Amino acid sequence: MSAEQALFDAYRQWRRLARAGSLAIQKRDWPFLMECHGAVRCLQPSISRLRQQVREQWRQSPTDCSIKEKELNGLILETMEILASNKKLLQAARGVARSEWEKLQQAGRNLRRLRDSYNRPRSSRWSSFS
Repeated sequence: MSAEQALFDAYRQWRRLARAGSLAIQKRDWPFLMECHGAVRCLQPSISRLRQQVREQWRQSPTDCSIKEKELNGLILETMEILASNKKLLQAARGVARSEWEKLQQAGRNLRRLRDSYNRPRSSRWSSFS
């Protein structure tokens, strides 16, 4: 497989992982989302290496590679749009989680106040038996 084909395949894999990440966020499947992020982290060094190789090949090529460059840029742009959408989905999920957390915190405070109201020592009206 050529470096060019490997680069396109790597970017397509990144796009698939970004789409899978979208589904994971929507399903609140955080472990799977972390797997997707881990796979992307593993993919990035080879993308960087392949991108340098391919750019050098294209510079030295006697043929016009602008069509390939546009195709690659389109693939990158599409992936970036998915990632931007994922970021918005994550921000929304985080807002919901924060709101639920605040409600739970308030419920905990209310329960403590209620418990404390029942646990207060009662003052006795009798101070002595005489």
